[in-house]
Amino acid sequence: MEVIQMSLTYVCSPLSAPTRAGILANAAKAVTYMTYAEKEFGDRAVAPHAYLPYLLDDEVPEERALALDFGQKLLAMCSRLVVYGSRISSGMRGEITAAERLGIPIYYRNGAGRLEDAM
Repeated sequence: MEVIQMSLTYVCSPLSAPTRAGILANAAKAVTYMTYAEKEFGDRAVAPHAYLPYLLDDEVPEERALALDFGQKLLAMCSRLVVYGSRISSGMRGEITAAERLGIPIYYRNGAGRLEDAM
């Protein structure tokens, strides 16, 4: 049986919001961004913040740390990082910094909807 290697695109977008409803709305946007990234790059897109808010509470420091650690480990397996949205949260800043450190190409989706290479 042959193992198929698949490239992964890491979706980076804001999760934090003043309310639980806002957090879940941002998680839903991350699902949409995953679809955009899959269409753009032709591979699987991952966004742990699209589903982790349903499992972990961002307001509980230990649970937030666990979610951020999981995201960092998943990012290390990815071929690229795509940043969506104009607001860069502290979690996103950590993901961008990690991608830079790992030499992972970073792309920003600008207002015109195009992807720009940031590295």
